[in-house]
Amino acid sequence: MIRRAVVVFVAAASCGACVLAATAPRLLPSGWRITAPSGPVATTGTMPQGIALSPDGSRLAVVESGVNPPALRVLDAHGLRHEITIGLAGAFGKPVWLDRTHVLVAGANAAALLDVDVANRRVARIGLGPAAWPDAVALSGDRATVAISDDAGGTVTIGSLPALAGRTTIRVGPHPGDALFSADGKTLYVAMVGARAVDAIDLATHAVTSIHTGLHPNALALSADGSKLYVTESDDDMLGVIDARSGKRVAGIDLGLHDGRLAGYGASPNALAVTDAAVYVSLGAENAVAVVINGTVAARIPTGWYPSGVAAGTDGTLFVADGKGEGTRANPEFDPRKRGSHGYVAATLAGSIRAISMRHLDRAAATHDVLQNAMPTWQAPRDTALRARGPIRHVIYVIKENRSYDQVLGDVPQGNGDPKLVWFGRDVTPNEHAISRRFGLIDNGYANSQVSADGHNWTDDAFANDYLERFWPPSYGGRRAAYDFQSGVAPEVPHNGYLWDAALRAHVSFRDYGEDVDAPAKPGRAGTTDMKGLKGHFDPRYYGWDLAYGDLDRVAEWRREFATYVARGDLPALEIVYLPNDHTAGSRAGSPTPVAYVATNDLAAGQLVDTVSHSKYWSSTAIFMLEDDAQNGPDHVSNQRSTFFVASPYARAGVHHAHYSTVSVVHTIELLLGIAPLSIYDRTALPLYDLFGTKADLRPYDAIAPRVDLRAINSKAAYGSAISAKLDFAHPDLADPAQLNAVLAHNLQATRR
Repeated sequence: MIRRAVVVFVAAASCGACVLAATAPRLLPSGWRITAPSGPVATTGTMPQGIALSPDGSRLAVVESGVNPPALRVLDAHGLRHEITIGLAGAFGKPVWLDRTHVLVAGANAAALLDVDVANRRVARIGLGPAAWPDAVALSGDRATVAISDDAGGTVTIGSLPALAGRTTIRVGPHPGDALFSADGKTLYVAMVGARAVDAIDLATHAVTSIHTGLHPNALALSADGSKLYVTESDDDMLGVIDARSGKRVAGIDLGLHDGRLAGYGASPNALAVTDAAVYVSLGAENAVAVVINGTVAARIPTGWYPSGVAAGTDGTLFVADGKGEGTRANPEFDPRKRGSHGYVAATLAGSIRAISMRHLDRAAATHDVLQNAMPTWQAPRDTALRARGPIRHVIYVIKENRSYDQVLGDVPQGNGDPKLVWFGRDVTPNEHAISRRFGLIDNGYANSQVSADGHNWTDDAFANDYLERFWPPSYGGRRAAYDFQSGVAPEVPHNGYLWDAALRAHVSFRDYGEDVDAPAKPGRAGTTDMKGLKGHFDPRYYGWDLAYGDLDRVAEWRREFATYVARGDLPALEIVYLPNDHTAGSRAGSPTPVAYVATNDLAAGQLVDTVSHSKYWSSTAIFMLEDDAQNGPDHVSNQRSTFFVASPYARAGVHHAHYSTVSVVHTIELLLGIAPLSIYDRTALPLYDLFGTKADLRPYDAIAPRVDLRAINSKAAYGSAISAKLDFAHPDLADPAQLNAVLAHNLQATRR
């Protein structure tokens, strides 16, 4: 996460008045595909959070709030021609048109309601208090009263325009989101993203009544006659229906995919548009819009990557904002030392807006496309070691930090690498090179995530829900102080929880070493965790995230417990091991150099494999190692391509070109241990079948010492030492990646001379 971003990123894929052709089928890092009906597509900046049509339907307002500076963009609704983009100090949520030239925007880090005059490019700021972080705006039917939700304060402020006259602030609870006035103007509804509730506020008495809903409600809309309140229950994949008169939830409409092998939670409904004929629900994680008619899903419409907003015109046109645009891209130009665009994944993740003619849409064909875009094409082999109660009965799952494929393995000639992009090659990472040579090289593996905030969720629960997807971009843009993406509490926790929760449900023994565990305050103290499922199942002496602690010391602690398990003969079926040193601390004086950090991480990984392979458990174990994301390096194929390693007697040598992702590893672990899938993503992901044979090669593996100095320390004279000293390494990615990567690139360039 970035709290104090200094360098401004410019998305190379973004253009001011660019309209693209319809999307051709494209493969996403997850293995899913995106297609879309023909029609105009316009690019936006990073992460369009919401869209709204002007009162006359002629213009479309778009709130952009990603890693790049926030803005309000206005498009001509007829053809999506760009009209104007106005930079904002902060922005979030869905815009609200006050009249034909004024748009209200929740100011997020600006701690204000923003009144944007799109005719004169002026922004009026109505302050809400220095600690506020407004994330949603609602306007009454008579356009006289406005309500603003404050995510940071857990409050809603209600007042009259133009300056919130007679304002009242009402406490509602953690993470209030979308807000909506009732048709009669007597009630304000607020989606409580951090709870299972929509709060109904009586505007006369300010009394608050909670209406029970599904998990993590996040978008609200009224039926055309105002009698029904629709609410997207994001982590239950449901559209809740609330009777506006009684204030009771009267129905739930299942929005998830259920077709053959397509099953499991993970639709992420997150935005609504209502017409007389239908309710349109954007399904962020399934890259589609559901068309709900008479209480059932009548059709699905394919969209771009991660739809985040939807609006319906009176002429039968449906507008969709795609939070991640039209797909991933390569970043061989990754050079953080240059100003502007340098290939950083979160800065180049441009969004898009598309217009779809519902009058000319073949709904049956569109629904078929949505199903096919997600449908797995693989089949399990008849004879495989990847099965429950098979020869592999123990899994060790190693999670590391932030490296791309080319950055580490681009020098392996047998794989699809670019040696010019190597930062930490064979001399620095001899064990990763040797492991890939002996046990199989995966050169087409992708992190499902862009950064660590969603990365540790994809590695731990095979999903990143809508709260994560919406809030990490402004956090990484330096506009939100909270890092609540690995907290283990709502609203980040998805429907089925985490891998350890699934293990508990399946009665599978497990032990955690550092993943989502706070490091001990000092030697001799115990570590802690907020993850309920980990309590009593983690090593309290193992250090989690703490760059002042070395991975060799971590592995030494892991080996201490491993020896005890070997002696007792009761090794847990699943071990999760966190080795974070390859993140590095830049050139912070007194810390290991970047090369020393990565080499230490490599040797620790090699020692882990060495230890297991020389034990009695080698014949029944598979070790999987991956990065939580690939954000801090270049790659000539994709900015989400990363390293994946397997070590097992049953692993097959050679180069494996099949498309794998983070959730492929999670699915493989689930198959081996008899654990039910956590989401639709791991259920449909291709397991690592090709990497495993049926005969065991029990030769042990011997760790290799890197040919660099593991004890090399940054001096005060090192380039970027002063910058690195100011970076915050309290959590993964808390340091500004623009500055950290610039320091890394400069120092590594110097070492090559």
